[in-house]
Amino acid sequence: MHIRAVGAAFDIILGMEDIVVIGGGASGLACALAACEQALRAGRTPPRILILEATDKIGRPILRSGNGRCNFTNARIAPEAYNHPVHAERVFTALEEAARAAGLPEETPNPVASFFGRFGLVWREESEGRLYPLANKASVVLDILRAALCRFGVRIRLDAAATKVALPRTPESPFTVHLQDGELVRARRVVIAAGGTSNAGGAFGLEDVLPCQEPHPVLGPLATEGRITKPLDNIRVRCTARLARNGEELARERGEVQFRTYGVSGIAVFNLSRAAVPGDVLQLDLAPDLPAGAMEQRRVQLAGALGAALTNAELLQGVLLPRVVEALLKAAQLDGAQAATAQTAAQLERQLHGFALTVRGIGDADLCQVMRGGFALEAFNARTLEAECAPGLHVTGEALDMDAACGGFNLHWAFATGMLAGWHAERALAGQASC
Repeated sequence: MHIRAVGAAFDIILGMEDIVVIGGGASGLACALAACEQALRAGRTPPRILILEATDKIGRPILRSGNGRCNFTNARIAPEAYNHPVHAERVFTALEEAARAAGLPEETPNPVASFFGRFGLVWREESEGRLYPLANKASVVLDILRAALCRFGVRIRLDAAATKVALPRTPESPFTVHLQDGELVRARRVVIAAGGTSNAGGAFGLEDVLPCQEPHPVLGPLATEGRITKPLDNIRVRCTARLARNGEELARERGEVQFRTYGVSGIAVFNLSRAAVPGDVLQLDLAPDLPAGAMEQRRVQLAGALGAALTNAELLQGVLLPRVVEALLKAAQLDGAQAATAQTAAQLERQLHGFALTVRGIGDADLCQVMRGGFALEAFNARTLEAECAPGLHVTGEALDMDAACGGFNLHWAFATGMLAGWHAERALAGQASC
């Protein structure tokens, strides 16, 4: 006991940390808090935890989420919403089992929501199971995390960019984290929670140890033919969007699409961007609820009501905004001033249900919500997020090759993996087997 006490004091003098978390985003903050929560519930002293954040502010992904409202999870988490559903299901099952094994109270079947509920967050459910804080402000979620971490004595260093993680030379040796300014930080355990951009080119010097995919942005707007979309800039339409490749439909979404000078944006487009590659065709059904033959029926009815034949442009008047009408007529290669016929009504109906745009790629990478790529999931234990070949090293959140559709799924992954890693790291430090 005396030797252990002396060793602990020696570690403090040298700046030895129990856990170093690289990244002060959603996953990193949840990891640190989960480790402290578990220690407290077990009657142990919370571990010494240092969070290294490369920027001047923690929680940026949280503050950006849900247009500043933070859709922090979903009441109906579905593994099929993720690009690697089998791995997602393994992690979420492990999270539920770990929470039950720890005897944690459940306010909801969703462990992430329960986690926040234990620290005081109140939320409400909106459409499609999206959960938002009752205060309707993302800063409330960050405030909950920050306040709890402060009470547990977790230290946070800003503008502290980590550049390399050196693995222990022996099982008894610590990890060494190299900072951009040349400083070295040593720790018994390291959690990489630095987000998708951290993995470019095998960041942290781990490319020879852990397989890593070069990240690229997804879940964002798509670039298409600017000559078509530029005149429609900022117009929003409620439609069904279908993504097709070589004539075969890959995916479809229904929702709001916003035209931009470079292409299209909106949640429906964001979700489709996860599957899109240059050359794919995005087909917009601008009137998904209009049945087949509706335009010809409309032509006949309006002609009878007005006592005169309609032009092609007048046939679309009242269905679409004027600028969209112009774009549709141009795509159908019809003169808006000419009289509408049964043939032109059929042509316009085809365009109305299949306004086609060719995908050129991501429209604006800065607007993308996640980065696809990162450390390969196969290299980690799904129950602990610990590297199979490097005990004591965990990777969480967007630093792993996992992304999902809009709706709170990506933040759920970040919080869930952070919680799992935090719980396991604390138990390992205490000399206990993982749940």
